[in-house]
Amino acid sequence: MGNPPVTTEQFDLVYDVLSFSLATMMATTIFIWMRLGEAAARYKSAVIISGLVTFIAAYHYFRIFNSWVEAYEYGTDGALTPTDIPFNDAYRYMDWLLTVPLLLIEIILVMKLTP
Repeated sequence: MGNPPVTTEQFDLVYDVLSFSLATMMATTIFIWMRLGEAAARYKSAVIISGLVTFIAAYHYFRIFNSWVEAYEYGTDGALTPTDIPFNDAYRYMDWLLTVPLLLIEIILVMKLTP
């Protein structure tokens, strides 16, 4: 099954949302890790995990963004057409597989729960 046809407006909308999401996650990662020194000692592990979660998310959104860009191309006539490279959105599931357990660990650390 190939990529479905999309309009230029649809392509641009997805492109912009993925680009904004990627930039937001990268900026959040940098901000969190730069502010680590300001966190109370008991929360430092949770802050590091928060930065790791946003870093992992940024990496996967980078991969999703690249997959989206490679899935479509503009022809010589300016028309947007699907390529033979399939759009791979499975990266989001890999993201969830890695980040959800980290977020659960973060809750345990912040709430000082015992296992």
